[in-house]
Amino acid sequence: MDFIDLTPIDLQHTPLGTRNQLPKLHDRQLDWNKLAALIHDNQDVIAVVQAGLAEDWLNTHGTIWDEKLGYYRYPNDNREFDDTVFWAASTWATPAILVTFHNELTKSFACYTSGDDPDFHYLGRTPKIE
Repeated sequence: MDFIDLTPIDLQHTPLGTRNQLPKLHDRQLDWNKLAALIHDNQDVIAVVQAGLAEDWLNTHGTIWDEKLGYYRYPNDNREFDDTVFWAASTWATPAILVTFHNELTKSFACYTSGDDPDFHYLGRTPKIE
């Protein structure tokens, strides 16, 4: 997966927040398979990947992967908090990612599929202990 396979998107801010947005326009969720392939194929140029909703980025984004920690294990879970929370699905906004590259440039892309699953899907693998 390469960045040219994704659609660039502008990140915005909704002052009133993301709750109770009407009318329902669609069911979109973060495309975890596409995201995993993108990170796997481009780790050598990526420093940080954040996810959220493009139309209300400031209220909905959080880090899900960086070059030091890899995948954050439970970003939306208070059992093992990684200091980040993000929204992964919406009926009115577009799930998106913001990629920070090693040269400190950032680019934002739409990254969604049809669905309504707001949960975090851990994409890293825990080593098997024998």
